[in-house]
Amino acid sequence: MPTLQDVVPILRVTNLDASLPFYRDQLGFAVEWIHQFDSRAPRLAMVRRDTVRLFLTEHPVAPSGAAIYCDVDGVDALAAEAHGAGAMPALEPTTQPWGRREAWFRDPDGNVLRFAETEHPLERS
Repeated sequence: MPTLQDVVPILRVTNLDASLPFYRDQLGFAVEWIHQFDSRAPRLAMVRRDTVRLFLTEHPVAPSGAAIYCDVDGVDALAAEAHGAGAMPALEPTTQPWGRREAWFRDPDGNVLRFAETEHPLERS
């Protein structure tokens, strides 16, 4: 029986040079690699933060306007870090009615990254 190992979302970007600063400088991802078949071809990059990997592609294989939902330990700290680096949140850290604390950011191409952690109401004082 096959076993799924991992998932790497592919986000469409129109200009990798404009998108990389958002992911690297504002959200704290490291650029692992950039690939281009030749100087006229679209580029593909992989960025990573901790165990989360994303492909950013100029190739028209993925639609723009995707949403990624990332579990995080410390959503308020991540949002403050990103905001301090110049990223304006689409949603400030907010506890949702379904019990998840979420902060949302939109990249230059309209892709939404939703960072969320579980709230523990009994641990709050």
